[in-house]
Amino acid sequence: MSNNQWWVEPPSKRLSAWRNFRQSLDTTDITDVCKTVMNWWENAPLLNITIDPVDSNSWPTPWEMLHQGDFCENSLALGMAYTIYYANPNIKNELVYITDKNKSFQKLCALIDDNYLLNYERSMISKLTDLKEIDFSYQVNVNEIVE
Repeated sequence: MSNNQWWVEPPSKRLSAWRNFRQSLDTTDITDVCKTVMNWWENAPLLNITIDPVDSNSWPTPWEMLHQGDFCENSLALGMAYTIYYANPNIKNELVYITDKNKSFQKLCALIDDNYLLNYERSMISKLTDLKEIDFSYQVNVNEIVE
């Protein structure tokens, strides 16, 4: 079954697909794991707003997210960060709410290994060093929200 088909399956199948996916991840190459995770999550169906991007106390667990099946631009970052964390909790993994002054937008992104920004642009891994005029207004380590 292709990645996009899992999203329309019943909750138990989505949860099983996510478990199998993260267990199959080879996390030895950070760039590869970021690309693989980003590709998996980019097929999630999007709604308008499903989470408050700066209130980590209100964020759902990955199991709640996948069971519910409702995602938004900001919750994609959360899903990617959770996936990488549960595949390998030793990878540095933070969620950051960014403001991009050049592009005039704000969104939640996963910052992996202090370098790779997931969810900044759809279907792309951005390098933090390549981005200008962005500010972090909120930042939290993923291990702080899963414990």
